[in-house]
Amino acid sequence: MKSNKKVREQLERQYKKGCMFKKAKIEEKIESKKTIKTYRRFLQEKRFTAKKVKKYENMMTLHHLKHCSEGGKTTVENGAVVNALAHMYMHSLPREQEEYINNELRRYKKQSDECKVVLVDDLETPYTITAIEFAIDEKNKGKYNRAREKAEIKRLSKEYIDR
Repeated sequence: MKSNKKVREQLERQYKKGCMFKKAKIEEKIESKKTIKTYRRFLQEKRFTAKKVKKYENMMTLHHLKHCSEGGKTTVENGAVVNALAHMYMHSLPREQEEYINNELRRYKKQSDECKVVLVDDLETPYTITAIEFAIDEKNKGKYNRAREKAEIKRLSKEYIDR
């Protein structure tokens, strides 16, 4: 069984650093749903100081999509990186509502995994790139390197334009 820290670090490498709760825009989805207590309402109830809010929002934790108490293992597939405030918020909700958020996190992870390199032509100007999406195959490229990724995107776009 892996430790939370190791799995969190793996998730951060795979999905980039940051809170998945924020990246998946779950806060807005909950506000539009109007059946779940909002994140903003949770913060008002807690009455945290601005300093404490900032501290907790910068502190990333591993959230188990299936609780350990229910047999969930500490794995990349069962984990999501969220900030400490979002984590407190999720655990303050009833299980059905928390499960809605977990499903949104699963959907975000699945969508990120399916992202591939796509070059699309604009029909009126054939050499314009209108969309470049990318995914990193960690087995082939090894450790994640942002500079290498940016250079590869520039190379692909230049190659495509020069055609």
